[in-house]
Amino acid sequence: MPEQFFWGYTPFTAGNQIYLERPTIDQLLEKAVQNPVVSVVAGAGYGKTNAVYSFVRKYNVRTAWIQCSEWDNVPVRFWENFISAVTIISRETAEKLRQLEFPSTEQKFESYSKIHRNDIFPTEKYFFVYDDIHLITNKTVLRFLEHSITISSPYVTSILISRFEPTLNLAKQEAKNLLARITENELRFSQNEMIAYLKLQNINPAPHTASAIYHDTEGWAFAISLAGLSLRNVPAGSAYVPQALRSNMFKLIESEIMAGLSPRLQRLLIKLSLIENINPDLLGEIGGDTSMISEMEGIGSFIRFDSLLNSYRIHHLFMDYLRGRQGELSEEEKKDVWTKAAIWCAANNHMMDALVNCEKTGDYDGIVKILNALPLLLPTQMARFIFDLLNRAPKSIYRDHPETIELRTRVLNSLGLLEQSQRETLEMLPGLRELPENSLKHRALMSSYLNLGFIGLILAPYTKQFDFTGDFREAAAESRLANHAITPPSNGITMSSYACRVLASAPKEDIENYIAVIGEIVPYSVEAMGGCQYGMYELARGEYAFFRGQVQEAEKILLASLAMAREKQQYEIENRSLFYLLRIYLSRGNSTELEKVLVKLKEQLEEPLYKNRYFYNDIVAGWYYIQTGQRDKLSPWLKSDYEESDLNSIAQGLEKLVKAKYYFSEKRYPAALAAMENRGGAEPLLFGEIEMKALEAVCHYRLQNRDAAFAALNDAYTLAAPAGLFMPFTELGKDMRSLTDAAIKDETTETGRPPEEWLLEIRRSASIYAKKLYRRIEEAAPGPAHKEGRRLSHREMEVLLGLSRGLTREEIADAGSISPNTVKSVTRSIYNKLGALNQADAVRIATEQGLLSREEEHNA
Repeated sequence: MPEQFFWGYTPFTAGNQIYLERPTIDQLLEKAVQNPVVSVVAGAGYGKTNAVYSFVRKYNVRTAWIQCSEWDNVPVRFWENFISAVTIISRETAEKLRQLEFPSTEQKFESYSKIHRNDIFPTEKYFFVYDDIHLITNKTVLRFLEHSITISSPYVTSILISRFEPTLNLAKQEAKNLLARITENELRFSQNEMIAYLKLQNINPAPHTASAIYHDTEGWAFAISLAGLSLRNVPAGSAYVPQALRSNMFKLIESEIMAGLSPRLQRLLIKLSLIENINPDLLGEIGGDTSMISEMEGIGSFIRFDSLLNSYRIHHLFMDYLRGRQGELSEEEKKDVWTKAAIWCAANNHMMDALVNCEKTGDYDGIVKILNALPLLLPTQMARFIFDLLNRAPKSIYRDHPETIELRTRVLNSLGLLEQSQRETLEMLPGLRELPENSLKHRALMSSYLNLGFIGLILAPYTKQFDFTGDFREAAAESRLANHAITPPSNGITMSSYACRVLASAPKEDIENYIAVIGEIVPYSVEAMGGCQYGMYELARGEYAFFRGQVQEAEKILLASLAMAREKQQYEIENRSLFYLLRIYLSRGNSTELEKVLVKLKEQLEEPLYKNRYFYNDIVAGWYYIQTGQRDKLSPWLKSDYEESDLNSIAQGLEKLVKAKYYFSEKRYPAALAAMENRGGAEPLLFGEIEMKALEAVCHYRLQNRDAAFAALNDAYTLAAPAGLFMPFTELGKDMRSLTDAAIKDETTETGRPPEEWLLEIRRSASIYAKKLYRRIEEAAPGPAHKEGRRLSHREMEVLLGLSRGLTREEIADAGSISPNTVKSVTRSIYNKLGALNQADAVRIATEQGLLSREEEHNA
């Protein structure tokens, strides 16, 4: 038997490196990866990474290796790192993920998980390895990791490599025996493994030497490696010196590793300690050529090439040593390394790393260039990072790069610091006007005026000031001088929950004034920003007409808005127009047009420039699915009890409404009320408050709290009546019908109630809506199994037959040996199931469904 097989440990090569196969560890890992989560926890130098790395190289599995660092506590940077790792598995999947923002919220995570689920081949196994996960402390990143790691899939195993227990909540997985643990006790080398490893280094220690080494190292892989280097470099026959392992670790690295390297390679390694990502192409740029790669790989386990990451990884202890020697480099050498790293990172979508490296060199030209390529609205974590970066930058950056003013206002707006953004822009305007005449000057002025205009528009409901049209006019004039075209997605806007952003306390005139000012500013924003807000004026008018119940007029206007928005790629305006058209066609029972709208909504998911497409599609489709009894189709994040949206607060109302409607549909009325109470600190918008109050009223009625129900209904009426808004009441269908009917008949309540005339009108419109909605539910039903749930019980059929024959409630009670109150209750149940308005309506619908004969309908 060859000597290398003597101890049962077989070497294998990876590039120029030799790894020791450890059958015991491989067996542990092979058993562990049958679980969805594997935790490999041990201190520094126990060979955690090498053990896992050697295992996954031999295992025929698609593997994404995410090498974590402290930089990954910035979510956007972590996301870039994560996507880069996924590229090894599938470039197509990585490109899809690149279109998403970091999944910091439930809805964004749902968009991520859709891609995750759809792109997994059920015939294959996948490993996601998170190396040095103990370095992650950011709560947002940790929450994503918890969600991602705990996705239930038989095809995916997450392997967590950490120096100590990661701060992840894996209690559920552990309780269900879905978490496998490997600790430093399992990772320690046995004496036989240590001897096998030394033999791979052509070191054959005497038995007493091997025992001494093992006693001193206690199976610690790093110490064994250093002991091997020490023995390899001493003259033959020299004794092993245990004290060498007890000395300063850096001194050992100095004497046992660095001393054997050429001065040129030593200097290159110190340079590499300045950066995080050591890609082979970047290494060649920094080193001048690739001639030192083989010498560098010869160092052994302290530097290894990771084919999963396409990057070299330096052992952290060795990296700490190298960082301590960075003072040997000149400032010019450091700047050269950071510059080359910044260029490579920017070209390979590692934007956060690129910005860090640019800042280290003072390259603000490069910083501005990178920032200009970022989205219009920035994720919160990235916005904070850039805000701090700009605050550290010299003030001359605004003079030398006027477009930086635009970038700063984007950052402030992304952080919700609107008043500070407005104040700073006004302070900078005089200086901008005095700049030399060129296109950059006019672009900076255009951006400043646009910023002032949009801030004025957002704050107008609160300030009651509508004097910002001039800002948009000035922006359009500057855009002509700048000769700078803005294209999607930068020409888009983030929609509020409602196009008519009028406060609940505002008089009716404010609605018309707000719509009018939108009509004034849109032509200028369209000119200045490549079509921005095209169709917004029509959307606002259509929304107002819809809430007033003028559905024919609303349909006409909204179709125009839809066409205009599509022409200029105003995706959010298009989405909102489709939402109201969906509601209009549902109220009419127009199934043909409904299906067309649903198709168009689905088509929006194919628009890669529409950044919020998954989120808004989930909300709009979710509203429809709840309304039509298809809760099973609702996106999981909308069913979640956790309210985690990082949208601007002006855009959260619609999400909260849909979540509350979901809880209501699930008969979780307290949860629905709690969701509606969580409306934020700002004064609510009129349309949203009416929708919430109306839903609140029927929630209380379902809880049999009549006084609270009538009070909430009266509050909603008080808000809606001045402007003639009643569609939110109508869309609650049979629940609003029951509530208004009870309010009309009740004479004992101590709270205020709407006028009877209004209650009668709402009862009538809600009844008609309920009937048409029921038909749509039946049409959308997947088959007999769904209709089975709507079938009438035996008792309900007996009562229905009695009604069809013209019997009174008392006569039906006598015939069935039941009480008149039971007949009343059963009759109400029949009406609810059939979506009927009255007795004749119930008999007609039952006949159409084949529950009654035509003769029975005639008798009725």
